[in-house]
Amino acid sequence: MGILRIAFYHQIHMISPIISLSHSLMTDSNLAIANLLFPNPSYTLEELENIYPNRTVSIVTRVSPSPTGFLHIGTVYTALLSERLAHLNGGVFYLRNEDTDDKREIENAASTIVNGIQKFGITIDEGAIGPDGSDIGKYGPYTQSKRGPIYQSYVRDMIARGMAYPCFLDEAETTTIRAEQTVSGQPTGIYGSYSPWRVATLEEVQGAIVAGKKYVVRLRSHGNPSKRVKLVDEIRGEIEMQDNFMDTVLLKQTGIPTYHLAHVVDDHLMRTTHVTRGDEWLPSYPLHVQLTEALGFTLPQYIHISPLMKTDGGGKRKLSKRKDPEANVEYFFEQGYIIEALIDYMLGIMDSRYEAWRLENPTADYRSYPLTTEKLPLSGALFDITKLDSIANNFLTKLSTEELQSQGLEWARKYDKELAKLMEVYLDLTYRALDIERHTEKDPRRFTKFSDLRGQLQFFYTETFETMKNAAPALPECITPEVRQAFVEDYMKSYDPAMEREEWFEQLKNLAHMHKFARTGEEWKTGEYLGKVGDIAMMLRLLLCASTKTPDLCYTMKVLGKEVMEKRLWE
Repeated sequence: MGILRIAFYHQIHMISPIISLSHSLMTDSNLAIANLLFPNPSYTLEELENIYPNRTVSIVTRVSPSPTGFLHIGTVYTALLSERLAHLNGGVFYLRNEDTDDKREIENAASTIVNGIQKFGITIDEGAIGPDGSDIGKYGPYTQSKRGPIYQSYVRDMIARGMAYPCFLDEAETTTIRAEQTVSGQPTGIYGSYSPWRVATLEEVQGAIVAGKKYVVRLRSHGNPSKRVKLVDEIRGEIEMQDNFMDTVLLKQTGIPTYHLAHVVDDHLMRTTHVTRGDEWLPSYPLHVQLTEALGFTLPQYIHISPLMKTDGGGKRKLSKRKDPEANVEYFFEQGYIIEALIDYMLGIMDSRYEAWRLENPTADYRSYPLTTEKLPLSGALFDITKLDSIANNFLTKLSTEELQSQGLEWARKYDKELAKLMEVYLDLTYRALDIERHTEKDPRRFTKFSDLRGQLQFFYTETFETMKNAAPALPECITPEVRQAFVEDYMKSYDPAMEREEWFEQLKNLAHMHKFARTGEEWKTGEYLGKVGDIAMMLRLLLCASTKTPDLCYTMKVLGKEVMEKRLWE
């Protein structure tokens, strides 16, 4: 396929037509109904074509989230793919707020989505991305709720040409129709003979308006339920599907357009050439092609991508907004994943060749990778946190200690304010603590994300150590109070912080062998010690750090210093 089949964009990506524009009938009655419903249109279609002229670039992509909740990681995945396809080909990538679902819209969700995508370093050329959500670009408004007169202009034209009609069915009538269809074994919905307002006269429409009846505007579909149509998807090739025959709602009673109408109109006027969206929209594909033809537009290339999945009980399921915290991108920000790691991980999902390219180009900017659509997964792409952690671990390992400290502090100032304050108060101590085992074999085990900093630093700060001490694990059973006292007394006499690790461990081992104790009656004397040197090391670890998991004990003790060690060992 190459990067994209841009040269073939102006071909019709449909093998057999769904509807014929010969069905378009500009009758006096249809025109009168259009004038009745929309007496003063804001635009003519010719004016809209002039307001939104053809672009000079060959590819235009978009991401079009709905501000109905948090920013989903799947939206970022789609945005990254669309942005890469556009910018690798000298094109334009824009963001459009699809806020036609007014009942589910959440306050400030639009700005949260924009900010979240931009946090990933994804460059948005146009959209409601300016200060206070203002538009940047010449093809706005980029928020659908601000484009009502545009949609109404097209709906008016469709009614005038007999391609759409007002439907005054109320909820009770719709329920009756669906019950009849169920009994007779017919598909449920409003279509054909089940839609009495398809053939309503001007007088009937006027009477309904005078009576104050509410209405929606429906597509007058000329599809055939017994017909199959063949469509083309950029990554799936030829797809055979049932023809759309439903008279789908285009405008709701409120005058707000449905997604079906709004995205087709907007993609045309904003001159979108490639539409990347989830494969949950595949069942609506025939409808959208039908609408595109009915409106007289050129069909963009559709790329229906598989959803992000996760393992669950031995199987896979779609990443859930309700069940999975990682569905929300804020989870990754809170955990402190480095953004470059998330980008690399998602690119690896999109193109299986990316991982090998990264190994050959470890320091290259991901933007230099020639991403294509050829390797996009057709089934559910597994979002594997374990794999992400491995990639994130590599990125943090590459950072210098200075970078780890400064970036970690920046993260902590937002997500762990107590830790940030301690890191700022103890700058030198923090640096030395973070520098333990840096760029050694053990380094990758310590840091995967910035939230790991607390676990690696908390025993160095007196303030957090005191809290940890109250919940510290018990000493090994063989470390009795007498063993502890005798060993600590000798150890602190001989401990030298200048010792390197090999010399330090040899000394620890020798002292452990010297203090072999066995109980005889009520007295303690030198005898057989039932423990091992590891028990002595664990005793030191627990007394000094109140944790069984710490960086290398020798270097941890160097960072703590002899004065702090003595205080903690004797408490």
